[in-house]
Amino acid sequence: MQRDNYSLLIEKLDGFIRKFYINQLLRGALYTVGVVLGLFILLNVAEYYFYFSTGVRTGLLWGFLVLSAVTVWQWVALPLMHYFHLGKVISHEKAASIIGEHFTNVKDKLLNILQLKQQSNNAIYAELINASINQKSEEIRIVPFQAAIDLGKNRKYLRYALPPVMLLLFLILGAPNILREGTMRLWNSSTKFEKPAPFKFLINPDSLRAVQFSDFVLNVKVDGAVLPNEVFISLGNVQYRLEKNAANEFSYKFTNVQKDTEFKLFSAGVESRDYTLNVLRKPNILSFNTKLNFPAYIGRANEELSNVGDLVVPQGTDIGWVFNAQNTDNLQLRFGSNAGEEAKRFDDELFQFRRRALKDETYKLFLSNSILQGADSVAYTITVIPDLHPQISVEEFKDSSNLRLAFFAGDASDDYGIHTLTFNYQIKKAKGGQLPMNSSKIGNPKGKQSQYDYSWDISNLNLEPGDEVQYYFEVFDNDGVNGSKSARTGLMTYKMPTLDEFRQQQADNSEEIKKDLEKALKESLKIQEDLKKLRDKVLQKKEMDWQTRKEMEKLMDRQKQLQQELEQAKQTFDENKQQQKEFNQENPQLQEKQEKLDKMFEETMNEDMKKLLEDIQKLLEEQNKDEMLEKMEDMQMSNEELNKELERLEELYKQLEVEQMLDQQIEQLEELAKEQEELAKETEEEKKGTEALEKSNKNSTRSWRNWTRRWTNF
Repeated sequence: MQRDNYSLLIEKLDGFIRKFYINQLLRGALYTVGVVLGLFILLNVAEYYFYFSTGVRTGLLWGFLVLSAVTVWQWVALPLMHYFHLGKVISHEKAASIIGEHFTNVKDKLLNILQLKQQSNNAIYAELINASINQKSEEIRIVPFQAAIDLGKNRKYLRYALPPVMLLLFLILGAPNILREGTMRLWNSSTKFEKPAPFKFLINPDSLRAVQFSDFVLNVKVDGAVLPNEVFISLGNVQYRLEKNAANEFSYKFTNVQKDTEFKLFSAGVESRDYTLNVLRKPNILSFNTKLNFPAYIGRANEELSNVGDLVVPQGTDIGWVFNAQNTDNLQLRFGSNAGEEAKRFDDELFQFRRRALKDETYKLFLSNSILQGADSVAYTITVIPDLHPQISVEEFKDSSNLRLAFFAGDASDDYGIHTLTFNYQIKKAKGGQLPMNSSKIGNPKGKQSQYDYSWDISNLNLEPGDEVQYYFEVFDNDGVNGSKSARTGLMTYKMPTLDEFRQQQADNSEEIKKDLEKALKESLKIQEDLKKLRDKVLQKKEMDWQTRKEMEKLMDRQKQLQQELEQAKQTFDENKQQQKEFNQENPQLQEKQEKLDKMFEETMNEDMKKLLEDIQKLLEEQNKDEMLEKMEDMQMSNEELNKELERLEELYKQLEVEQMLDQQIEQLEELAKEQEELAKETEEEKKGTEALEKSNKNSTRSWRNWTRRWTNF
């Protein structure tokens, strides 16, 4: 029973303590509302009208927050914590003292009970003390401890809270801009706000972005009842005047922007807030190296260039680029109208790309990063030097004594090197069709230029009458990119005459030889006669005058001309003999006469006459009359012998020609007879049509007429 009375007493004291702190909480809440709201309204109104600087606003904001936090902690948070017995709360003795101040008749009893309870824990007379505690507790049991605290008395503190609340409601309903703008400016304490003025500066903050290393034009508009005539911009400690574009429009050009730039505008005492021109980091090539790997066959050492974009390279060159690019995430090269090709990144700022140059083309570099896509492009050109075609020339020489022996000399060249030089020929048969092309390699040419010579004996081809040979030289270069290219000389042709052409040419040559011999004989007789007259004339004079010397020189020239004509006749004669060999027309019976004629030609062109002419020329210069007469006599005797030789030569040649003509006619008659037999046989077998037969008959008739005409002329 004692224990229950004391416990009830303690419970009543605990209830009093809780009500004590509830009372403190109500009073503190009213204080807090009054202080915080009052200060909040005061700061907002002051900022709204006075536009404090950023430093003052920062101080006011943090002062308000700190004071509000202290007030809430001291007047609201602590009583609430104590209510839940958190932290240090008042003791039962303190609570008893507070209760005793309200109920004076229980103050001493309540304190006495608490003191006796403390003594009963160690006292010998604990039972007596507990009995006394129980008795005293019973006496004050009916006393309402919580009545000692009147919560209604807190109404008097409403005078601190209601005015700020009412003022707040008034501002919310009547002037919300004060609270809204004031709160906004206080909360953004580091931002500078413009004080209302007759005008204000209008700038779109989102447009304050400039590409690095480029120019940026700042456009400013002015709005207000009164417009300024000038506007200035402050960059660091330097001020510049903006360009006026219209009454309310101004502009300023930032040149070569490289970093973020802070600025503000001002005019007529009005300043803008601080702005920042943000720089977008531009992709930029700091440097690049180009490595040129030339085709191996041109024999040129590889090269490496620095910061050279326009290139002139041989065809087939492998080009490797290494770019050092700043603020770059992607680098592309676009060749001509093709799509861009991405360079390979192998380090933070290094990119590489390879390409083989095969033709002229332009290329552009496009650099990008996360902010700027394709922000920059630089154009260059690649000029390709193609491997040119080789060049070749040739000159042909023929042996006058053997027209079927040809000699060639020529030059071949290429810009990088010669690979092969060949001689090629193809035979076209007179009866139709052609043989395969024949090719033979000439030497082993090296280097860029080569001189060559070649000899070719056409007689080794065993050509038949009417066959034709086409031939040329061809050179190949060492192009390792496109494959070997070639160049040819002009197409040269050798045509074997037909039998009819051969016979006609033989007849023409014979006619020419006869004319030459006849002409030479007449000229020789005339020279002999003129020489005799000139010698008689010299005998009658004491010494040789100028006119006589001139006549003698003319006579010597005629003698030389005579010798040349004989040489020409000899050459034509040799040509006939060579052709007879080529066409197998040699007759053993006539060969002896040809050799005799050849010997007689040689005798007519003896070296004694040439020596005699040289001696006479020398005597003319020395004007030695006596010796000159002797030489003239020798010359006259030589001409007499020459005349006789020419007469015998002409007679022998005519005999030879008659015999050759007879042989040819006999041969032709045999051919005609053979053709007639074949025609008759084909007619019988009906293998040929009428038109073909008529054509064959016409050919036979034409051959017969040609033979008859030549024999008649002879």
